[in-house]
Amino acid sequence: MSSINTIGHIADPNYDIPKSLKTLISDFYFNTSNINKDNIKIIGHRGNQGVATENSYNAIIDCSNNVNIDGTEFDIRPTKDNKTVVMHNENVNGTTSSKGRIQDLTLEELKKLRFKTQTVDQFLQKIFNIFNRDKYFYEQYCRLGKQNSKIVLFSKIMESYSPNKHMLIELKGQIAEYSNSKQRYFEDNIVDILKQYDYQNRDLALESYNLDALFRIKEKLPDLKIIALINKNGNLKPLDMPFDGVSLEYNLLNMTSVEKVMKNNMVLYSWDDKRPIAHYNTINEMVFRYGNEIESGELPLYVINDFPEKARQYIKK
Repeated sequence: MSSINTIGHIADPNYDIPKSLKTLISDFYFNTSNINKDNIKIIGHRGNQGVATENSYNAIIDCSNNVNIDGTEFDIRPTKDNKTVVMHNENVNGTTSSKGRIQDLTLEELKKLRFKTQTVDQFLQKIFNIFNRDKYFYEQYCRLGKQNSKIVLFSKIMESYSPNKHMLIELKGQIAEYSNSKQRYFEDNIVDILKQYDYQNRDLALESYNLDALFRIKEKLPDLKIIALINKNGNLKPLDMPFDGVSLEYNLLNMTSVEKVMKNNMVLYSWDDKRPIAHYNTINEMVFRYGNEIESGELPLYVINDFPEKARQYIKK
């Protein structure tokens, strides 16, 4: 999130991903073999999905224990009884055999649930097998055994995770998704848990699309690093706001955004939505252009990926 006992080629460090024509062209024009990539940090997206279900305890803790992974990113949400759990979706529909929003279910109700293989995963595998697009990765998405994974408490992750491994925590929930009181309890709970587990002596940061929530929490925890999360449809105004860094969907990586990140002394995170090959090619081009800045530490770069061990093999070749 070493535990490489999983299905398929991901267990074989010598397995090479079949390259598309675009990837071969990228490798030719943007040769980065002479650039030291040690400062590029590869972290698991919702844990290491090569070994367990996304956002599960095992997926996240593997990132803590695995020497080939530099850290993890995961999501947190509030329950009906104001506990904070690790979960991406706002509801359990489709991911479990039950239904309902996380904020409408108690912790005890959530503990009874198990993740299951989603119909959409099975559909995606058929489609992408037909077109052979990122086939290796989609096979891995669809083969993961989800039936034994439980929803886990945020505090349990904090208790078990190494303070020396990077942790990027995403506060889920758009503005006005929760009632004012629910939002207040959620933020206060995050503050209490981070204090309890000595956040100042950990390598961690908090990210969100809810920028106001990040600023409110920062007021209570001045030493906490806060990261503005921006997808391909978002605007880049947070690049000019007092954040410690930005987390950009890979489509937004260009000279304008990267130059502004460096100008404002920010940390840069890059992520993709199940488009790993395109993401790798973009990172390769970025390393070609900004290799010196990455080597010197002027541009701190974290690459977030569902399969961090494979990403490491591909990006740091």
